[in-house]
Amino acid sequence: MGDKPQLIGIILCELILQDVLRRDAISCVNIHSGVMSPQFPVQLPLLYGFAQLTGVNKEFEYQFKVANPKGEIIAFSPATKVQPLPNDNVTHKIINAFTGLTFETEGSYLFILEVDGEVIGALPFQVVRMVEEPVVA
Repeated sequence: MGDKPQLIGIILCELILQDVLRRDAISCVNIHSGVMSPQFPVQLPLLYGFAQLTGVNKEFEYQFKVANPKGEIIAFSPATKVQPLPNDNVTHKIINAFTGLTFETEGSYLFILEVDGEVIGALPFQVVRMVEEPVVA
């Protein structure tokens, strides 16, 4: 078991379901990596960030941040402490909900995951202007 958790993966989705009896059983619904909109700004009512990290035997703190195409942070989750795991065969599953996330322009945004203040990974999120096709009669 390492001293610092390593990123296994990040998923962005619209809904997360967690089994009541088996807390480690998690379902991500409507996984996506971007949004299309005919106009800007565009706001997403709810978007979940889910990440899986390798197990560590000490407490750590994580935080999700969202950067716009210029690299400016436009949103962030609260810094959250995670308790140590009982053994190194178990992974940490961390979840954060973003409500009312607003994208001002199209471009490639970045969902960044930090552990103890250091970036351990990121997932690009494509925001694209949807061009309406002319209707042919």
